[in-house]
Amino acid sequence: MRNGYTFVRRCKKRYFGGMACAFAALFCFLFSNSTGASTAWALAGLAVPQSPMYHAASFADEPLISAERHEELYRKLKERFYAPWRQTEPRQAAEVLQWVFDRYGVDVYGENLLPRSPSWTEEQRLQARLDAIGELNRHAVSVRPTSLRLMPTTTPAFRSPELAGEGYPFDYLQNSGVHPGEPLFVSHLSMDGLWAWCDTSYASGWVEVRDLAFVDDAAKAKWTTLPLAVIVRENALLRDGTQSLFRAKVGAMLPLLRRGIAEHVLVVPVRGQDGRLVERSVRLSAEEAVPAPLVPTPWKLAAVAEELRGELYGWGGFLGNRDCSALTRDALLPFGIWLPRNSRFQAESGKFLPIDGFSNEEKKELLKREGVPFLTLVGLPGHIMLYVGTHRGEPLVFHNMWGIRTERKGVEGRHIVGRAAVTTLDLGEDLPEHAPGKLLVDRINRLSFPAEDGAQ
Repeated sequence: MRNGYTFVRRCKKRYFGGMACAFAALFCFLFSNSTGASTAWALAGLAVPQSPMYHAASFADEPLISAERHEELYRKLKERFYAPWRQTEPRQAAEVLQWVFDRYGVDVYGENLLPRSPSWTEEQRLQARLDAIGELNRHAVSVRPTSLRLMPTTTPAFRSPELAGEGYPFDYLQNSGVHPGEPLFVSHLSMDGLWAWCDTSYASGWVEVRDLAFVDDAAKAKWTTLPLAVIVRENALLRDGTQSLFRAKVGAMLPLLRRGIAEHVLVVPVRGQDGRLVERSVRLSAEEAVPAPLVPTPWKLAAVAEELRGELYGWGGFLGNRDCSALTRDALLPFGIWLPRNSRFQAESGKFLPIDGFSNEEKKELLKREGVPFLTLVGLPGHIMLYVGTHRGEPLVFHNMWGIRTERKGVEGRHIVGRAAVTTLDLGEDLPEHAPGKLLVDRINRLSFPAEDGAQ
């Protein structure tokens, strides 16, 4: 297994540098099917080649969108990425925070899977200081991987673990993971001063104050004019000399100070003693970070997706892992394609095609006919997937999912998948207790083409 993994790494290094490696897919196929999830789960929908690079083998390694359109998409991405630094007031903070306490202040369970007491909710409400919204109104940047929490606490709020699809890992206070280097707008601090209510370009929530640094106008002007580099190696280690700063996941974007052949120099944010931004120059190899945006060819798209496969499921970024919409977002960000954080809005990104009322076979045929492998999103209520092509005539999707709906003697349950995988749309069809009419293909209702102009 190690030899095959090393070969894939070498091939991906070439793809990010613009060269091709014709036999990569064959090796990925051989090694990805020799062991792993498909045999462990014994589901026919998972018994397909798990390597995204394998599925890109039959496509020409040519740009999937025009240079002009690509430039436009990247320009829009940068505008959205830096949008929090143009804010002068928080985005709907009062409405969101009130909704949080109305929805998750009652009937929730703690880490011991016992009901939360009313006093716990009241403590969170006091800490949240709803009457202080807009008190600070400052710009900041995340200085390490962190989270957006819906209450100023690291403790979870689960629904009843006795309900199917609830309990662990569905901590409803976990709104999203946040990459290092993301622009933030800070509304106000919690009562204890340890949390800040922040807007990112795609979501809002409480960020631990130690995970951000405040920026001044000079820093904002510098960062917004520098080109961006994007992390393409999962869990790349960023070091300042001998000091390790953090590990960054695929999709993190940082200002590019100097571009090289074997390595690049990035600007990395650090929180100073006074809470203000301190910049560090960090070197990363060309295998770990590349100037943004990458040209969206099937091989490059597949090489990025390869880094994400097998990741354990993480609702809202729970435990630093991705959920379905975080996977699709991070898979396309390196190519200059910005996606919302929510699966519902991703399914309506760019040009989208409603397919409600289509038969299952009509859905499959339409996807095979109209879908652009690695650039088409397949949506259903509460879930989003990336189309990667076909295998033996069946359309395949790459997605991070929790489980397959089951039904035993009228009681709903879940057959846990719990990771990112390439599957058919009929995943679970051969599971004796799968819930009828609840397979992926049954519930698909949108095809989205985020690289295309959705204007009518």
